[in-house]
Amino acid sequence: MRVRNWDKFQPPMKDRNVIWIKIYRQILEDYEWHNLSSDSKATLLELLLLASENNGQLPEVHKIAFRLRKTEDFINKQIGLLSHWLQLDNNLITTCEQDVALEKSREEKSKTYVRFDEFWNTLLPKRRVNRKGCIEKWKNHNLDTEADNILSWLKQMNMTQEWREGYNPSPEVIINQRRWEDGITKPTIKGRVL
Repeated sequence: MRVRNWDKFQPPMKDRNVIWIKIYRQILEDYEWHNLSSDSKATLLELLLLASENNGQLPEVHKIAFRLRKTEDFINKQIGLLSHWLQLDNNLITTCEQDVALEKSREEKSKTYVRFDEFWNTLLPKRRVNRKGCIEKWKNHNLDTEADNILSWLKQMNMTQEWREGYNPSPEVIINQRRWEDGITKPTIKGRVL
């Protein structure tokens, strides 16, 4: 029995014993996690710690029961409830690897930059620098999903006197610092507030 996706989420440490594991915030978005009882959540964390001793591999049930100071019946029940996170036999390993590949493929497809050109062309011409780097950041931050907000903000900021005079951030700074979330300063044209 192994922890699913151990190699994907846990760093390999060949030169020393693992003394910590990673828990990602995305678990808070996992429907399966929220449906677990407090006992199951605690048991999952304990199983992850046990798995860290053997590169994701869990010991036999009677050893898990001893290490966690629980009954074998309790452990067997928890293993059933935690099947979302555990691989119970060799057949599941293949399925899991396929699931990971499919998930990665979906993730990459969802990170598009279809709307990047709209962003780029809306920038004031003198600020259009590092297009390739900005495309990568746009994809990595999955900003196609926020393009409407970004473009609306950018169009309004382009009307401000400060931006027209050149006091505006580079596109990379806009993306990295999510400047559109700062709000819009009152646009001015030739010294008049609109």
